[in-house]
Amino acid sequence: MITRQQIFRALQTIAVPLLLAYVVRQFVGEQKEQTPPSLYTPLLADIDFVPRRLPVSYRADNAELQAFERISVAQNVTGQADTTAVILNWSRFPNVLLIASLLCGPWLDDTIAQVYIWNNHFKRLTYEDLKNTGCPRSKLRIHNAPANLLFQARFLACAQVNTPYCFIQDDDYLVRSEIIQTLRARIAETDAPGAIHLLPPQEHLSTSLREIHVQALDASHLSDVHTSFAWLGHGTILRRSEAQQFLSLMRYLNASSDEMKMADNFFTILSNRVPEVWFDQGFELGGGQPFTVGSEGDERNKNYTLRATRYLESLAHCGRASCDAPGSDTEQSRASPPYVTLDRSYVPVQRTRAACRGTACVLDTSIRLVPDDVTHVATNASDILTIERRNAEVLGDSGKHNYLQYPPSNAVDLKAETAFRSLSHAVQGDTISLDVLTDISEAREWTAVELVWLVDSATEGILKACTFEWSSDNVTWHAAEQRPICYDTSREAAIEDRQLPLRECSVQMLLGSSALHLRATGRYFRAQLRQDMSERWVVSEVWLRGL
Repeated sequence: MITRQQIFRALQTIAVPLLLAYVVRQFVGEQKEQTPPSLYTPLLADIDFVPRRLPVSYRADNAELQAFERISVAQNVTGQADTTAVILNWSRFPNVLLIASLLCGPWLDDTIAQVYIWNNHFKRLTYEDLKNTGCPRSKLRIHNAPANLLFQARFLACAQVNTPYCFIQDDDYLVRSEIIQTLRARIAETDAPGAIHLLPPQEHLSTSLREIHVQALDASHLSDVHTSFAWLGHGTILRRSEAQQFLSLMRYLNASSDEMKMADNFFTILSNRVPEVWFDQGFELGGGQPFTVGSEGDERNKNYTLRATRYLESLAHCGRASCDAPGSDTEQSRASPPYVTLDRSYVPVQRTRAACRGTACVLDTSIRLVPDDVTHVATNASDILTIERRNAEVLGDSGKHNYLQYPPSNAVDLKAETAFRSLSHAVQGDTISLDVLTDISEAREWTAVELVWLVDSATEGILKACTFEWSSDNVTWHAAEQRPICYDTSREAAIEDRQLPLRECSVQMLLGSSALHLRATGRYFRAQLRQDMSERWVVSEVWLRGL
């Protein structure tokens, strides 16, 4: 029998250390986690991945602009970090160290809550292997997989995190911190349709040409088909719930182990939504052993892509993996699989977007990048690769060259020598806009705000035929009263074998004055063409600056 004395001694044994620890904390304070500094910050700075002050003008005589700054609101509005970055490690561990250092940098403290390293390699990783990335132990999570689960791993990782959003990428790409902030800002909006994918021009073109629409044959079909394929490894943000629902759908379909491992080939297609894809500002790291190599890898990807379309055809028809399986009409009508959109009212949005470099913003344009006779209508979802080949023929070599060499991302890459060029002449209704993700007044009070363009002389003429507007909600637009004012610069853009002299044109969009109680507000800023023109758009840079 336990005596009172024994109980008292046991309580003393527990209470005394706790009391001493409390006294130490009161007089010494909490011991903060000691994290070694990153050894990779100098390298990130050398390759221009550390935030810096950006030029506000390309003019030589710009003394009157010295007080201006580039407007980037999202980077100045502190928020609660609510995104987990998921990185797959296989054969490029030196790259993973650099990527982790970027993700754990102070510039992403308000965005990235945790960095999750899913190690598909047989060699185990510990914190000691990554301690020199600058990642605190509390921010870094390492999972050593017992086997290589390939692409399935990123969805398994995302499905189990504690944050509502996941940013996922492969280990051969470096994504800029301001673009991660931009992705996070857009995915959190209530009308965001789903995952947002960053893609280099060649992959963006493939996704665009593969877009496919199949009308339901009759009322017995649950839904039309609207889809395309997009890779995730160049940088993708998605909701945790999307990863969970996607995995649930794959289990609902009784997907094989090999199909689960090739999950990337199924993710966008099975959503039955045309994926949101942005031109990126990516930085390829290379190294290691790539998964997709040569014709064998291409054929494997095509095979799994077609498997995904056949699943989608059945889901859109009867809501099951196969409509040939026994089942009553009543059971078919009740089929409600997760993740896939079975909604006849769904209408894809036809816009082209590019992530900005240097500042957190998105360039959005209605300018067509492919000919009008490119078609996306087909009889079956499994025609997706046939549609791509047919559209590539319509686009032709010159159209493909223009798409790859002069994409919209060139207009927001901080490089005067590169340019976005339209496929054909400018037409009435063409728009180019910048979305700075939240109202500019949330960063500070502005006295003046200008939309600035670096363009060739022909595009200067196009700009002078445009109206300039701003909006807080992308619905109600307000016209700017001023017209473009243009100046010479010493900069040139390389277009084919020509060097085009560039002019800097600015439009005063807003004025603010605290004395007059005038507040400069707005989130979207655009130019819209009022008439057809004979020249192509050539835009080297477009940005916002403010005072």
